[in-house]
Amino acid sequence: MKIVHKIWKREQPMTLRRALEDCVLDKTERGKSFIYKKYYGYVMAVVLRYISLEMEAEEAVNESFVKVFRKIGTFDMHAEEDILEKTFRSWLARIAVNTSIDLLRAKKPTSFFEDTAEDELKSHATVLADRLDAEDILKLLERIPDIQRSIFNLFEIEGYSHEEIGEMLNIPESTSRTYLTRAKQRLRKLYLEEFSISQNILS
Repeated sequence: MKIVHKIWKREQPMTLRRALEDCVLDKTERGKSFIYKKYYGYVMAVVLRYISLEMEAEEAVNESFVKVFRKIGTFDMHAEEDILEKTFRSWLARIAVNTSIDLLRAKKPTSFFEDTAEDELKSHATVLADRLDAEDILKLLERIPDIQRSIFNLFEIEGYSHEEIGEMLNIPESTSRTYLTRAKQRLRKLYLEEFSISQNILS
C-alpha cells in the first residue's frame, strides 16, 4: 500500500505547494528543481535591477537560490494558492535584493560612497519628468551607476526608507538621499536625450 501511495504521489503534477513540501519534508531535488526552473527568470529580473553585469547577476541569482533552499523551512505557506504564490514571490524578491546588495557592498570599497553635506544635497534637487513612466525608468536604470541604481530601486521600488538603506549599505542617510537625487537627475537627463532622438526621427 505504501508503494502504491508513493507512486501515486510521484505521478501528481508538481505545484508550488508540493514543491515547497518536498523541499521541507522529503528533502529531495525534485522540489528544488521545480522552484529553480519556475522562478529563475523572476529572480534574475529582480537582481538585474541592481547588478548590470551578466556574470555578477548570475552569481547573485545562484547565491539567492542557495539562501532560499537553506531558509525554505522558515517560509510560512498560506492556505490559499493565489496568496501563497504572491507571498512566495515577495519572499524570493526580498532574498534576491539583500543578496544583490551584499555582493555590491562586498565589491565596492567604502570610499566609493562619499558623504555629502545637506547644502550640497539641496543643490541637486530635481524631479523626474512627468512623462517618465515606470517602463521607461526600468529601461534607463541599466545605464546609470550601480550605487545610484541600487538606491533608486531600494527607495522607489522596494519601499525602504533612507535610514534603512543607510544601514544596509553602511552609509549616512544623507548620502542615500544624495544618490537617489543623482539617480533621478541621471534618469531625467537620459530620458530627455532619448525623447529628443525619438522626436528627431519622427520629424
